[in-house]
Amino acid sequence: MADAASPRPGFASWRLGLWVILLLAAFGAMQYGVHAQRVWSVLQVAPVDAEGRATLHAMLAWDAAYFLAAAMLVVFCAGGILRQGWARPVLRVALGLLAAGLLVSGVLLYRQWLGWHGQPHAVAGAAALVAQESRRVHLSLAFDATAIVMLIWLVWRLGQPAVRAQFRQRR
Repeated sequence: MADAASPRPGFASWRLGLWVILLLAAFGAMQYGVHAQRVWSVLQVAPVDAEGRATLHAMLAWDAAYFLAAAMLVVFCAGGILRQGWARPVLRVALGLLAAGLLVSGVLLYRQWLGWHGQPHAVAGAAALVAQESRRVHLSLAFDATAIVMLIWLVWRLGQPAVRAQFRQRR
């Protein structure tokens, strides 16, 4: 029998959203970790000129930063799923920043696509390449738009009093 002082609500859609984000962030962290490991092994083994070495170090720095951000997002989502009091405000900020980042990257991708798509292409088979790339860009933009809506909804939902009451208070 459940304790009357701590009601346990049934299905919470916001928790499902946090699970999806946790799994995607874990996959992203793994991808960045694997890529960083490969870049590091190239730096250790292969002879690289100074310009190439600088490029590889920059790639390694980006991989490390993205790995750290994705790993932190995994921890934040896990805290939210477990209804830890500290996680709710942190998640609202992190998910808001993620939505803003997706918006900026989507706008930049679209602007880049417009610049490339509007230029005449003299290469044989360019029409097929443009069509293929067009599908990729449109799918990416559709994913970004869907993710932004979901993230904004989660930020809003985590601020609602009914959801706020489900989190354990800080001690």
